[in-house]
Amino acid sequence: MPDDMEGRGRLGRVRHDAVRAARAARTAEEMFAGVIAAVSPVLRSDVWAGITVDPWTLMNTGGNYRDAVPGQLMPRMIDIEYREGDVNSLPDLARRPVPVGLLRREISGPPEHSPRYRDIIGPLGLEDELRVLLRDSRGAWGAIIIGVGDGPPIGPDALALAAFLSRPLGETLRRLHLTERAQQKPSPVSPALVMLDAGYRPLHLTSSVAAWFEDLPPHGRTIRGRTAGSPPADLPPAVYALAAAVRAPGAADSLSSLVRTRSRGLVRLHAWRLENQPPAEVAVVVEPAGPGEHAALIIAAYGLTPRERDITALVLRGHSTAEISEQARLSRHTVQDHLKSIFDKTGVRSRRDLVATLFTRHYQPALIPSGHPPHKPGPGPQPPPG
Repeated sequence: MPDDMEGRGRLGRVRHDAVRAARAARTAEEMFAGVIAAVSPVLRSDVWAGITVDPWTLMNTGGNYRDAVPGQLMPRMIDIEYREGDVNSLPDLARRPVPVGLLRREISGPPEHSPRYRDIIGPLGLEDELRVLLRDSRGAWGAIIIGVGDGPPIGPDALALAAFLSRPLGETLRRLHLTERAQQKPSPVSPALVMLDAGYRPLHLTSSVAAWFEDLPPHGRTIRGRTAGSPPADLPPAVYALAAAVRAPGAADSLSSLVRTRSRGLVRLHAWRLENQPPAEVAVVVEPAGPGEHAALIIAAYGLTPRERDITALVLRGHSTAEISEQARLSRHTVQDHLKSIFDKTGVRSRRDLVATLFTRHYQPALIPSGHPPHKPGPGPQPPPG
């Protein structure tokens, strides 16, 4: 009994330290590093990655890859994730009441039946992979992926810790998304183009590629004496992910996603599948994302329902309550009820406050050149009355 009590006490302390480290972080990268250090007494890791994801598509948008799998394996890892498919995927975890999974438990038959085990985990000398989807009541915001080698297997305490951390870390990532979006700076760098072959090796790079890719989160490990991220061929995982996704069976000819960068906030990635242009298979463009492209992520972070998202969009376009009632086919009373809920979730008191708050928190920083103080608006056009 004393040993059991001591174990529970240690687990409680580790939980507390991990949540405290997460809440003290200023960036997603810092959060992941702090949490991994805090959980190490219970949950060991030989390699690990903390990733951020789009809450609707679960597509990789950045994260911390400094201690992830070697960069030479990253293209294959991403190809399995988004093109080939495997057990214990993030969409699989999203459908579970407890979004935690061990790869070896999910494989039916020999472990080599899993392409991720056969091509990544096994060759690295690892024994298993743990995945934890980080989500709160408003969506999934990231994941922690841990590879473990020789030593004690991941046991009940480690799994309980992982399950406990899913929600508080998801809440923290959502908060960091809003904070980083509000602080992002516009980029003077022109759009970049890279063309990839079937093995995701760059065939053509425009001159601006280095500037953009230097700012995107890299895999972060040193490969055969090279500093990861220094050569142009070391593409960020988010680029591999989109390139793999557009080559997946049944995928559209082109796909795009928003990616979080260190100093430029969110940027837009576009990928096209190239036909009859060998050896090029995919073209990827990275460019600034327009302010309006962030609306969906911002609204999701506030936890608005689909109906509330539609009404918020109409408010931002300047529609009156009568116009919203007509377009949404709702009574004015129902529209007012939705508006009250929107105000409560976003922390405002009126339509005017809603428009002003969303603009100043999330749009204005991207529109004001660096070093210029924000303009203080005086009396002027206001949102139409209710």
